[in-house]
Amino acid sequence: MDLTLRPLLTDDIPLLARHLAAVEAVDNTGEHYNEDDLVEEFANPDIEVGKDIVGGFDGDDLVGYFAVYPRSTDDSYQKVHVEGSVNPARRGEGIGTRLVEAMLARADEVHAEKHPDLPAKYNVTGLSANAAQEELLAAFEMVPERWNFVMRTRLDDVPEPPAVPEGLSLVKYSAELDRAMLEAHNAAFVDHPNFTPWTDVMWKQWVSDSRNFRPELSLLVVEDVAPDRVVAYLQSNEFDAYFQATGRREAYVAKVGTRREHRGRGLAGLLLAHALVLYKQAGFDEASLDVDSENPTGALGIYERAGFEVESRWTNYALHREPVLG
Repeated sequence: MDLTLRPLLTDDIPLLARHLAAVEAVDNTGEHYNEDDLVEEFANPDIEVGKDIVGGFDGDDLVGYFAVYPRSTDDSYQKVHVEGSVNPARRGEGIGTRLVEAMLARADEVHAEKHPDLPAKYNVTGLSANAAQEELLAAFEMVPERWNFVMRTRLDDVPEPPAVPEGLSLVKYSAELDRAMLEAHNAAFVDHPNFTPWTDVMWKQWVSDSRNFRPELSLLVVEDVAPDRVVAYLQSNEFDAYFQATGRREAYVAKVGTRREHRGRGLAGLLLAHALVLYKQAGFDEASLDVDSENPTGALGIYERAGFEVESRWTNYALHREPVLG
């Protein structure tokens, strides 16, 4: 087979959406994308359309793809997220090897273009049960580094949420508090391994201006003496592609965090409990989230106490590069 690699452009979005649906149907990743989701992906200001999303073609057939997503640097290393997949009917033909080869070559170009003076780390995430993927990535020296759990809960029986501690107030997200929420997020996760602070551009793209963001279902805890300072937060999303694929409405807990000085007061559990009530009232069937298994704040236990159960385990593979400039 003569595999041809070419950049995917916005006109190719329907083709890519069909490919991703075929992959999910076999791999059962639980991740669903429709064309509107991919339009948002292609509009990501951190990528260069025409270079960073590439399809593998056999004639006119899209048999696989890869994408390279540069992330902001914290002045210690350049972080680049990479991903890709092969059509299930075409696996075992060497397509994945060609795609990973080209994917890492593009990541190297990004590293050299953006931060050649810094070391770089390329990350890709896949289902831990996917042994073939692990073997393929190992051939390119991408090794398991961290693990995540996807957790889910039904909303049939949601308990009464606890009261807010004295001196604090629970409010819904508002545009006026958007910047304060971003600041709280960066402060809450500063001590987490591999965390890269979110920039204004990233926040606008994936939170405040995202089509999937549900501000009316997102909650903030503020201090009564300083109501413009967010000390804890919960950001909610809804992906209509999930409903289209399953017939169930899913509320996705995209972010939960508490500033370090306010930890130990049960604010994350409080936010989850109040959010689940809002989700049920809004007609959702279930809620899900993703948690790092080594989260230093003990988030896994917090989510389990809120009624979430582990649905799948994911492995984060990493490849480290030295600075391009000596």
